[in-house]
Amino acid sequence: MPNFVFIMTDDQGYGDLGCYGHPTIKTPNIDALAARGVRFTDFYARQKCSPARASLMSGAYNFRVGIGSIVYPHSSVGMCKETVTIPEVLKEKGYTSALIGKWHLGHALGYLPTDQGFDSYFGVPGTNHGDAMNHGLPVADGFKPGGGLTMEDYQADADKGTHGRSTVLMRDARVIEWPTDITQLTKRYTLESVEFIKENKGKPFFLYIAHNTPHHPFTVDASFRGRSAHGLYGDMIEEIDWSVGEVLQALKENGLEKKTIVAFTSDNGADSKPDRNGNVEKGSNLPLKGWKGSSEEGGVRVPFVVSWPGTLPEGNETGEMASLMDILPTFAALAGNEPKTPQKIDGKNIFPIMQCLHEAKSPHPYIYYAGNLPKITGARNSRFKLTSRGNPALYDLQSEIGETKDVAAEHPEVVQELEAAIEAFQKDLDQHSLEAPFDAGQAAYLKTREKESSKKNREKKR
Repeated sequence: MPNFVFIMTDDQGYGDLGCYGHPTIKTPNIDALAARGVRFTDFYARQKCSPARASLMSGAYNFRVGIGSIVYPHSSVGMCKETVTIPEVLKEKGYTSALIGKWHLGHALGYLPTDQGFDSYFGVPGTNHGDAMNHGLPVADGFKPGGGLTMEDYQADADKGTHGRSTVLMRDARVIEWPTDITQLTKRYTLESVEFIKENKGKPFFLYIAHNTPHHPFTVDASFRGRSAHGLYGDMIEEIDWSVGEVLQALKENGLEKKTIVAFTSDNGADSKPDRNGNVEKGSNLPLKGWKGSSEEGGVRVPFVVSWPGTLPEGNETGEMASLMDILPTFAALAGNEPKTPQKIDGKNIFPIMQCLHEAKSPHPYIYYAGNLPKITGARNSRFKLTSRGNPALYDLQSEIGETKDVAAEHPEVVQELEAAIEAFQKDLDQHSLEAPFDAGQAAYLKTREKESSKKNREKKR
């Protein structure tokens, strides 16, 4: 049985890596991973953080497991508790699982990584730019708040610091640091990952490394600041690349290279907004159109490279459609498990595509698009993409990847096919989804945001 190392970044664009065409950001370690393995050109995540992570962990479309938009800081719930996750599926075959990094599928008791099958956890349960909502999470022995804050501040569970200063850092189910120096997270995640590999080299493991960068606010260790020709954003990507190199080196030093599948991807496309601290550089989704949060290709199509030396071919590329939902069934199949889950699994085993077998085609006749609500707004087949919001438009992604020319009038039969697929999948989604937990905290947060937005609009009009 192989080991699995799955590395996910946060808001990294399709075109941010050397192996995906970035002209100035240097990513030699990720490029080498692609050169020793397979690079996907048509791999899909979701449009935002939490939906993507729910799809990865559950093998299902995110709405099936109670996740629509992101899990907001004020939310006291998360992904449906009954969801069977990758670590739970692998545990049945004797795997040890660890999450190191960002979770963002619930940051209150009952919804943490250790509640969803992970044997160990080190990281940030929500966002690294949160407002210090800790939901009464227990603290580790000897815990002391930093930054001039007190235990009374912690117990008040309210914003006591600026964005980025008020993040909680956890080990397993206890808070070990608050507020956290987020400039050190990439380095700390890397060291933890290397140590996990050393400690578990004698047994099968699943290591999920979920970086907080390059999400806002832009942060990087001082040793990487100023290295990239693409400003602070490029510095973050190059620090991530260093991290990937350290993980690959740890596998090699512990004799695990040929025993381990390593995959690298992002949770959604790059953000359209520059850093709030005035750094103008941002990520690239080129040659795709659109940004994070949208159903345009730049919002949901992400880089994906996978390597398994001695088993997967080297230096290959595939244009077959695949997605984050495919990881659970693929890993389960490689571990020899037939998962039984309460959630309906939408993902498929894509190992034949990873192998670049001559006859291997995408197991997905369609990929579906949606926003924050459980309403399907588009679909694509191997060639065409239909967007059904507002005025329906059809794009030929094979001849024109930038989604600028509507060819609906030229292919009415394709429009009809994709509309029928959307209708059928919507019905299936409505009938086969777990009941989402009640989220009074999230509702209250959204109400607060609406009031703040209304106040700002009134002030602008004065």
